[in-house]
Amino acid sequence: MKFIKPKDIENLYESLDNNVENQYLLAGGTDINVQINNGTIRKPNIIYINHLKELSGIKEENDQILIGSTTNFKDIIESRIIKRNIPFIHNSLQNFASPLIQTSATIGGNIANGSPTADVIPILLALDAKLMICSKSTAREIFLKDFFTGYKQNVMENNELITKIIISKKAEHKYQTFYKKVGSRNSLAIAKVAVAGIKKVSKEKITDIKLAVGSLNEYPRRLFKIEEYVIGKSLLEIDFEKVEELLNMEITPISDLRSDKEYRYHVCVNLIRTFLNE
Repeated sequence: MKFIKPKDIENLYESLDNNVENQYLLAGGTDINVQINNGTIRKPNIIYINHLKELSGIKEENDQILIGSTTNFKDIIESRIIKRNIPFIHNSLQNFASPLIQTSATIGGNIANGSPTADVIPILLALDAKLMICSKSTAREIFLKDFFTGYKQNVMENNELITKIIISKKAEHKYQTFYKKVGSRNSLAIAKVAVAGIKKVSKEKITDIKLAVGSLNEYPRRLFKIEEYVIGKSLLEIDFEKVEELLNMEITPISDLRSDKEYRYHVCVNLIRTFLNE
């Protein structure tokens, strides 16, 4: 195993530009250390980035909130900026992991690792968050909904990294919010099913909705077909058999040691019904 600690952000980009085989970025290490220990990742070339101040912190810029990719979850949960502008994030992450993990796990790592069970991704999907992805010579913004391409696969090139998460200050303004993570216990549990959503209702009709799920596909994702179907409808106009039909088209739950696919599907149906009924 090779370990590199770049002296500054420019040195980091130079290291990434070398395109070394089996290269991994290390910040909090809560995911990658487990994968190294269990042999999923072998002989990695590690680039440590948690000391680079350009990649951490939370700030307001015009009408956006910018969260550095190496910002840990404790800082996010306790951030006054987040509480004031995007309380949905603050409220939804109250039972995220243990205090020890909260102080080390980073938001960028949680996203880049691409686990189907990642707690924060459905929340960010519902908020229509963007990612700033940079290399030595390029910088581009993409929506999180367009980031994943498969199980633990994404659109980044080998010389790129996530530098910021970008969320509109008005992402949940005048919206009703919903987040439910179902696990074996209330906290410190890996999600069996997670549903996050925001919706806007006017004159008893849903005028806008964003709905996302985790632990139900190879990566967390938006439920675009259901969103399209319910927009413009009142609760009485929604055919929940149609909602279930569309859900069957959008999720592919599996059975594993934590739960079976039938349980996951029915829990997801009930959570979506609860959210739409609120």
